[in-house]
Amino acid sequence: MTSRAPVEGGGGQAPSPFRRPEFRKLLAISITVALGFGMVIPVLPDFALSFGVSLGAVGLIQLVFGLTRFSFGIVGGLAVDRFGERTTTMTGILIVSASSYAAGFSQTFLQLVLARGFGGAGSALFIAGLMNRILRIIEPGAMGRATGAFRSSFLVGVGLGPVLGGILGDRLSLAAPFHIYATGLLLAAAIAWSVMSGEPERGATAKKSPLQALKTARPLFKDKRYVVALGATLVGWWTISGPAQIVGVVFAKDRLSFSGTQVGLALTLLSVGELASLQFAGRGADRYGRRAVLAPSLAVLAVAVALFGQIEGVPWAFYALMMATGAGVAASSAAAGGLLADAVPREGSGAAVGVNQMAGDLGYLLSPTVIGFIAESSFGLAYIVGALPAAVAFLLALRLPARRAAAPEIRAVEPAG
Repeated sequence: MTSRAPVEGGGGQAPSPFRRPEFRKLLAISITVALGFGMVIPVLPDFALSFGVSLGAVGLIQLVFGLTRFSFGIVGGLAVDRFGERTTTMTGILIVSASSYAAGFSQTFLQLVLARGFGGAGSALFIAGLMNRILRIIEPGAMGRATGAFRSSFLVGVGLGPVLGGILGDRLSLAAPFHIYATGLLLAAAIAWSVMSGEPERGATAKKSPLQALKTARPLFKDKRYVVALGATLVGWWTISGPAQIVGVVFAKDRLSFSGTQVGLALTLLSVGELASLQFAGRGADRYGRRAVLAPSLAVLAVAVALFGQIEGVPWAFYALMMATGAGVAASSAAAGGLLADAVPREGSGAAVGVNQMAGDLGYLLSPTVIGFIAESSFGLAYIVGALPAAVAFLLALRLPARRAAAPEIRAVEPAG
């Protein structure tokens, strides 16, 4: 297995990822997918309730979707190694499109659950294919900026989508956003077919069997950079899902007496914090090294999450902590993306990227249940427990080398399609 230089971080000399036309077009795909995903957010609960189920049952839809995506994380990575990024990405997009059409045409709650669950498999394939492609065409010394831009594209799409979905749901029907999302995904698949034409040269490793792919990825678990990247990915989604979005909403209403509007503002500030820090963090991770960005961002996360449970007397602090949480998650994700690029072998490893995706999904699934269960007894203790993963990852990040590479390794890149 050909690995990258054992130094950490880029030298700041790699060109901006935006100079590559293919990268800009890949961002168009991610925005399209995220926009549609955001469109169904405001109508999904009401659509589910229209089948006569309880409010508690609505959460089953997201649980099944998340479990399916988690289960297919490694499958998506192995599919990349076997069939390539283009085929895997397009297959994932088309599966999500079919899932969205099926959800819109659902006549029972069970059909809706199964349709959305099926989409989780497509989501795993799509993310694995697109992320592997980005890792293959962007130099490691620019990967912090590329990760920041990639995450920003999703945030923009998810941020604008609910507004459009709400309008469509009111003007047309609750099923309309699902059908429009599905149709938009067909456009995204067409973009992927054009943009991703011609796989990057793989040489003798053009196609790997699942066993070969797993053997290729196995040595990465001895690479400190890869292990820390997995930890940071888990921490990011753990923090967003539990302490910020789920338990945070309940805490704000029950203990801080926030109105729905105030809670909405706080969640908006969470996204504002992410967007505000992403590009700065990406540049910093590429220029000054991954540890220089990752360790402080994880420290901010650990402190901010722990403080949530201590602010009942100062409700306004909730807004500041939500912004700090968003900034910490975004900065750590940019640095983690750089670490992933540093560690993954030159010929690529879909399996390695699939495992990284599974780490994020695991944090996203576990956090609401674990933190929520503890919060029933004590919000203060719940937030302390919620901060522990970030604190552990912070200690691991301190063990990363501090020095920067003299120059980034340039990968062979085919002409942009």
